[in-house]
Amino acid sequence: MMLAALVVAGAVTLAETVSLPPLRMPGRRRRSAVDVGSTARMLLIGLSAGLSLASAMEAAADELGPESAAELRLVLRRARVVGLATALATTDGSSMRLFHRLARAHMTGAPTIGTIAAFIEEHRTAQRAAILERLRRLPVTLTVPLALLILPGFVLLTLGPTVANIVQQLVGGLL
Repeated sequence: MMLAALVVAGAVTLAETVSLPPLRMPGRRRRSAVDVGSTARMLLIGLSAGLSLASAMEAAADELGPESAAELRLVLRRARVVGLATALATTDGSSMRLFHRLARAHMTGAPTIGTIAAFIEEHRTAQRAAILERLRRLPVTLTVPLALLILPGFVLLTLGPTVANIVQQLVGGLL
């Protein structure tokens, strides 16, 4: 009984000294304020429906979140003054890569649908690569919990009864 109390006290002390990262809910991912992939998909839908680039941007701004909509509306406001291609080319922010590609396609006369489709595919590929990289680091990350939590329990299960018998025999002989 005393051995079990010592083991529990040791485990509590160990748990207090080891700081583990906070747990994250599996269904909830942190998203950036501006989701460039959603913006690109909304623009692709509008362009596929036959809208001009400016009209597709207006329609997408009505459907996207507040940060993405603010970026699109800022570009559209600047486009009224300096032109759409210039406004897209001089924009900086979260969607800068997408807007610069659209500016290049708009200036050269290249199909914007193909430009956005290629951007979406590259964006998905980059996201997949980032996820795979995190998955490859997972075994290294799980080494610490394995060593600190599972291995001591296994040792306690295998050696605990033997040690308890030895202690009982020693203490029984003294009393």
